[in-house]
Amino acid sequence: MRHPDILSREGSILLICDVQKKCIKPIYKKEAMINNVKSLVAFAGMIGLPILLTELSPQKFGGTIEEIKKLVPRLEPIKRSRYSCFGSEDLTLRLEAMNTNTLIVAGMETHISICPTVLDALSRGYRVHVVLNATSSTKKVNWHVALDKMRRAGAVITTMEIVMHEMIGRVDDPNYDKFMELARRELDL
Repeated sequence: MRHPDILSREGSILLICDVQKKCIKPIYKKEAMINNVKSLVAFAGMIGLPILLTELSPQKFGGTIEEIKKLVPRLEPIKRSRYSCFGSEDLTLRLEAMNTNTLIVAGMETHISICPTVLDALSRGYRVHVVLNATSSTKKVNWHVALDKMRRAGAVITTMEIVMHEMIGRVDDPNYDKFMELARRELDL
């Protein structure tokens, strides 16, 4: 029997929160965050991991940045006006329809949207893994405090490469070399 904090494909989804055009410029280490989110999206496509995309008030903050949107062009974002992604009934309905029990969370801003989303997910009984190097905020201190708050609440703080290794779980996977190529693209924040 495996520890419940080790990721598996079954019941998991990648939730990409609010990587939006009008908010991206002042984000701490944004190039690394964007790179790692893009790599997670590519990895999810390789293993058939479902992806959900959210946008906070896109009429105010713009839509998802093109670098990510072009990787999932047919994916309709969940739009909302509340900070928590659970502020939209649409997220709950999609998660239930997908029989989800684990959220792998990436995006921004860590202290504004991701933290309340993660806390709401935990209170609803989901297991949550927050990808440290695929999240960020405008200020490093807010990023760190939000990560600590989520960890204390029960979220697993992880990295892009750890997500990939836990999901594939073996070196004899036929796509192992492709996974490793993606993992080598990982950038530190």
